[in-house]
Order: sequence, then structure tokens, then C-alpha cells
Amino acid sequence: MKRKFIKQSLNFIKSKKKITNLEEKKLLYGLEAFYNLFTKTIVLIILAIIFDCLKELILLTFIYSTLRLYGFGIHAKTSLQCWFTTLPIYIGGCLFIRYCELPIVILYILWIFSFISFILFAPADTPARPLIHKEKRIRAKILSIVILLFYLFIFIIYPNKLINNTILYGLLMECISINPLVYKLFNTPFNNYRYFQKTTV
Repeated sequence: MKRKFIKQSLNFIKSKKKITNLEEKKLLYGLEAFYNLFTKTIVLIILAIIFDCLKELILLTFIYSTLRLYGFGIHAKTSLQCWFTTLPIYIGGCLFIRYCELPIVILYILWIFSFISFILFAPADTPARPLIHKEKRIRAKILSIVILLFYLFIFIIYPNKLINNTILYGLLMECISINPLVYKLFNTPFNNYRYFQKTTV
């Protein structure tokens, strides 16, 4: 099904516009990413409806996306790996958000842990998208910390269980995805811009 979608989409684009081999490779990558994202989203929504946690899923997706926007993080190497990690992490997270009761002091401790992780490791790039420009890395780090501080502000002024649990879980997801030990576990290089710099010296 995926191959058919990608092939038909690519053929349609090529029928409308002449593209180079490099452009074709980029289109193939983009179409595959779009297909994977679309199908996973549909499955996650269906499971969230079944488990009655659609509200939690929407909120978690939004918060995690804002953290990942500048913090970046590891990506699964294959579509199968992505499926096996995404589904339990998101649906399990939604159930955690709904039912878990944590003292506010624990929330603050975990936020401090997240802050330290962001200072040390964000932004965490990937071999496919190395952050080769120093200025962009600094900008991404600053913006990721600004978002983190904004969520601390939410903790303080709006002590709501649903919001706090979602922020906490999103922070933990992002801290895991930018941690060098997780990169090592999945045999993925960390700080890939350094390898790029070595090859250009």
C-alpha cells in the first residue's frame, strides 16, 4: 500500500514537472515520511477513541511537538521501529496522563531534570539532518529552553492535573529522545554536526 501510494504520487508529480535525480530522492523521502505520519496518526486516533483518551492524545501531541520543534531528537531507523515505539509511548502516555497522581514536588524535580537535560543535550540532531551551523544550534537551544520555562510558568499559575501530567510526560519523552545514551542504545551517532565538520576540514 505504501509503495503504491509513493509510486503513484511520484509519477503524478513527474507528469506535471521535470525533476532531477536529487529532487526525486527528496520527494521519495518526503512522500514516505508523509505516508508514515498520516497512517500512524489515523491509528493513534482510532486507539485513543477506543481507550477514551482522545483529548489527552491531542494535548500530548501538541506539547511534545513544541518541545521537539527546537530540541529535535532521535528518529527510528525503520518504519517498523517507529510503529513499535510510537504506539505504546503515545497511548501508554495518554493513560498515564489520565490516571497518574503525582505530588507537585515531583513535577518540579522532574522539570529540573528536564532543564539540565536541555542545557546539556539540546538540540540533538540526527545523521539525516545534522545541525551544521553553530548559530542555528545556539538559537535552537535558547528557544527550547524558553519553551521549557514557559511550561514551568504554566505549572506555577495553572495547577491542573491534566495539563501538568501532559507537560511532564512530554518533557520526559523529549529528554529521552535527546539523551546520548539512547542514541548509543540504538547505534545512532550523537552530535552529527561534528562528523560533518571533520569531513569538510
